[in-house]
Amino acid sequence: MKKHFISVAVAIVCPFVFSAHAEGIGSADVSPPDAAPALDTVVVSASRSQARVEQMPLHTTIVSREDIEKSAAQTLDQLLRDVPGLNFSGVPSTQSDPTGHSAKMRGMGNAKVLVLLDGVPIMDPFYLTTQWFKVPLSNIERVEVVRGGNSSLWGNMAVAGVINIVSKRAKDSAGEVGFSVGSHGASKLALSKNFVASDGLSFNLALDQFNARGYDPATPDQVWRFPGKVPANARDTNVQLMAQFKPTPELSGYLRIGYHIQDQDISYQFGNNLQKSPDLSASLSQKLGDKSTLTGTAWAQYVNFEKFNGAACYWQASAATKCPNLASASFTQLPAFVDDIEQYYTQYGSQRYREQGGSAIYSKNIGGLWRSLQVGMDYRHLAATDLEFFYGAPTSLAKLQDWRGNWASSTYGQADQTFAGLFAQTSMTPTPALELTLSARYDRWNNTDRSNTRTLAGAGASGGAQPDTSKSGLNPSLAGRYSINDDLALRAASYKSFRAPGFNNTTRTFGSPNPTIANPDLGPENLTGREIGADYSIGGLSVAATYFRYDISNMIATYKVTPANAPPLVQTICGTSFVNCGGVNGSASFYTNDQDGESNGIELTANLDVTSHLRLNGAYTRTNTVLKRKGYVSADPIDVQLAGIPRNIANVGITWSPDSKLRTNLQARYIGSLIIDTTSTAGTTYEQGGTTVLDISAQLAVSKELDLSLSVANLFDREYSENAYAYNQPWSRTLSLPRTLTVGMKYRF
Repeated sequence: MKKHFISVAVAIVCPFVFSAHAEGIGSADVSPPDAAPALDTVVVSASRSQARVEQMPLHTTIVSREDIEKSAAQTLDQLLRDVPGLNFSGVPSTQSDPTGHSAKMRGMGNAKVLVLLDGVPIMDPFYLTTQWFKVPLSNIERVEVVRGGNSSLWGNMAVAGVINIVSKRAKDSAGEVGFSVGSHGASKLALSKNFVASDGLSFNLALDQFNARGYDPATPDQVWRFPGKVPANARDTNVQLMAQFKPTPELSGYLRIGYHIQDQDISYQFGNNLQKSPDLSASLSQKLGDKSTLTGTAWAQYVNFEKFNGAACYWQASAATKCPNLASASFTQLPAFVDDIEQYYTQYGSQRYREQGGSAIYSKNIGGLWRSLQVGMDYRHLAATDLEFFYGAPTSLAKLQDWRGNWASSTYGQADQTFAGLFAQTSMTPTPALELTLSARYDRWNNTDRSNTRTLAGAGASGGAQPDTSKSGLNPSLAGRYSINDDLALRAASYKSFRAPGFNNTTRTFGSPNPTIANPDLGPENLTGREIGADYSIGGLSVAATYFRYDISNMIATYKVTPANAPPLVQTICGTSFVNCGGVNGSASFYTNDQDGESNGIELTANLDVTSHLRLNGAYTRTNTVLKRKGYVSADPIDVQLAGIPRNIANVGITWSPDSKLRTNLQARYIGSLIIDTTSTAGTTYEQGGTTVLDISAQLAVSKELDLSLSVANLFDREYSENAYAYNQPWSRTLSLPRTLTVGMKYRF
């Protein structure tokens, strides 16, 4: 045992070696150090053609089970921060509001990355964010990250790329229990048990709960502005039963039933997010002879979301403003005379939304010039209602005691969306060295049963029903891979993708007295992309380089609306003389498609097996993301890097396994300087410097049944942030995860 602790210490102080990985962060399977990596056997489900990872014409990364186990990350969103091209905040999903959990890739955010669980969308149907709380790390076999537009295969939201999470499968009757505790009140319990009933029928039951007390994201010098605020307290609970069946050699499938709860106390006494979400999915695959397969998949989910927002203030009985907003430039320090801290409601929301979908794919391996063919169709139906009440800061003790007496306004919205698509994909090999993949998809997007109303205290209701709309489009893709020899291959692709606005853009009007107003007339964002790359592999070294460029039109943004420039729809919601939006001197924010953008950059990755015990990996990405057209709606300048997107990110990793029982890992992440503000001062950008964050971890196999683990994220406790904010409002800066220690055990039975 002493030898192993010395080995851990040596690995932690081992000097950095700059190298990186190509197709995967690590090996595809957990295996002893002396075993050769099995990466070449990985089939990428997200390709919809069952292509092997080394055949993919788009830059693809496989995050293996080994990568998950050796990472210091406790949630999937934080694990994916080390994947080249992905831009995730250092604020974990358990710490932040679920309405902001957007996956970002190659500088593109705001619902432009489609996240799947075993090929089924795992997206919030209302906000188009990712339901990270539904996918505990303990139940993931691997994650497939395919960069580049994939709307030709997957339709809506696959604009910048696709992330497909592959669940563990029951292979025997084994069981596993895992437990960990860590900093900031974190604890995790995961239980999984397989049941093999016969050669053709098996079950997996998985239960997990993750608790995290969180940390204060405000900088110490700004905490006084948020009286009564405490760290977010999250509890994610998941129960899932999965049945796999194969009654005949030709027929196979699965059925998965899940129930998920996210219970999050958000900072204040009256702040809470509570989501309850049952879901199910099923798939059947029938072989038709030796070369053809027909696969059908269906899924459904229902989300019950109760949302309470709270705030607190220093009550000042003698002041004209009884509860002043200290998060304001008018306050430079805490007022000299204050009474008790008082907490109150600011908003209550009740949202109900559901999704049903299905797909059918016919696949044929042809051979010869035409290698394979896939033809398919899919359909998704989304329905949502949104009822919200907004409350102002209290102005009397009576209103403090009865928060309902401070009601300012309410809004109601409802809508249905349907997406129907037909797609086809074929691969051909004009020469043995060249493989071309052509795919295309026709989509139709319908919006029906739409209504949007707003009611102001003392002013009645405004708004009403909205007309139905529909749009359709064709999204093609052409990709190729050319093998110069056994070691070197070139690849290139060109594609078109689209992203339809979600209910949050078209249905939800929120805020008071100056609201953000839904725009039911929004159109889809459209992206045209192209990329070129090369993959080189020899011995234990693999290297990849990719250049990409995205041109995106009709980007969704908001702009300030006043009575003088309000479109008819805003006038309908805000009422005569803007009575429902702050009066004649009031304003509102309104969604629009009136801007275009561009993102381009390079991704360099490499992986080196120095010995059977030592592996090095790393990556470098450079991303330039700018506006190219903004109409009159945005203050962001043209051809200037967008705020909050670092140009340069680099990762370096060292995995050392001195023997089959011990594995250690060191991961360094460099986040380059980024612009935080481009709009406060015309012609001036405000920038912050870069930072380097170090994570370490170690896993020790005490016996065949028992593993122990230790990890430290942000080892040197760097204080850093990755969000955009006005330079003269430092209280808006959000700190990323501080130093976090986690110890755990896993027992197999």
